[in-house]
Amino acid sequence: MHNDLRRTATVKDLDQAFVFPFRDPRWLSKFIIAGLFMLLALLGIGFFILAGYFIRVAQRAMRREPAGLPEWSDVGVLFVTGFKFSVAFFIYILPIIFLMVPLIVLGIAAEVRPDEDLLQVATAIYTFGFMLLILPYSFALTLAQPIIIYRFAMNERISDALDVAQIVGAFKYHWQSTLIVALLALGIQSLASVGIVFFIVGVAFTIFYAYLVSSHLAGMLYLDHTAAA
Repeated sequence: MHNDLRRTATVKDLDQAFVFPFRDPRWLSKFIIAGLFMLLALLGIGFFILAGYFIRVAQRAMRREPAGLPEWSDVGVLFVTGFKFSVAFFIYILPIIFLMVPLIVLGIAAEVRPDEDLLQVATAIYTFGFMLLILPYSFALTLAQPIIIYRFAMNERISDALDVAQIVGAFKYHWQSTLIVALLALGIQSLASVGIVFFIVGVAFTIFYAYLVSSHLAGMLYLDHTAAA
């Protein structure tokens, strides 16, 4: 019963993930800096720094630090942290990449030889099989993403983020709270894509804000899981 009460309190506080950035008196200047790194990310430069920053956001939530945003200090450390996390996540999407290669090849071949019926049939069959495999895998990865984030954030080790047995176990015993957090993160990230229409607003505000919320939610999920342990 005591564990249930602690878990309920943690989940009830999820709304804090949506407002915590604006409790920082310097949130606007930090968002502007983030916008600059977003623009650099388009050139392949700022992506890892941003990823490291989001991990730092999760870590602050995991440590129950006061609401607010991390400083844009130790950029080199942020880069290394973000690079390591990106390596872990890239490994998770490798199956999708491998399965896409034959699909692309078949698609190109079907365009070059549109009169080849066997080729068209093979493309259609592979596309159907591809969707049958990728859709469940992508959904599972979406559900696991908050756990992957907080497991990496604990010690900043790639191996922790890739420990599938531990991730599956965490989801198995805490699937309700994990599902809530994963769907909230997916929803805010999907809504953020609307900001891309306005480019500068999308890059400097909505996308950055969405991943701030998602990272903070992952940190809160860690608190929920450890409180219930």
